[in-house]
Amino acid sequence: MCDIYLVDDDQDVLDSLSWMLDGLGLKTRSFLNASDFLSKVELDTPGIAILDIQMPGMDGIALLNHIKNAGSPLSVIMLTGHGTITMAVHAIQQGAIDFLEKPVDGDKLSLLLVRAKEASLTAYNEHQRQNEIEQRLANLTPREHEVMLKVLEGKLNKVIAAELNIAQRTIELHRQKVMQKMQVSNAAELAYLMAKNE
Repeated sequence: MCDIYLVDDDQDVLDSLSWMLDGLGLKTRSFLNASDFLSKVELDTPGIAILDIQMPGMDGIALLNHIKNAGSPLSVIMLTGHGTITMAVHAIQQGAIDFLEKPVDGDKLSLLLVRAKEASLTAYNEHQRQNEIEQRLANLTPREHEVMLKVLEGKLNKVIAAELNIAQRTIELHRQKVMQKMQVSNAAELAYLMAKNE
């Protein structure tokens, strides 16, 4: 389930958004400024952040940048009371899902939330998968890593053995270990896995 975070320095806006989203059966958490949000929210979990652009201290765009620079899977929707096209374009270039003007249109917001939730869960799952591949790679010995790179170049065991100046049987054992540790059954699967990790 995706949590929904509201960040706006106007308590009335927070109250009306919370009320609107509660009516849709969605639970929200409200914050009056960026630092309060950052001190209480785990950025590495899926969720949706609805941010006001103009806030004292760290504004919405700076908070959006902070979220994106942290590699967070959070989806961000920007809010403003007096938006310009330039602002909207800038927010979307920085990675926001969309840009809404206040007062917020409930229908438009609920459609956006569906999109934002999907995007956040996809980003989170992708991040988890990348971490898992990194873990598998970290389990390889330096020699296994070396053999793996040669396998990815499409080289045969006897060629790898000659290049690394070790017995072909040893290469076969290293190759087996690589496949086990990377949890793949052949070189094609290994290549596919590594291509997705780039």
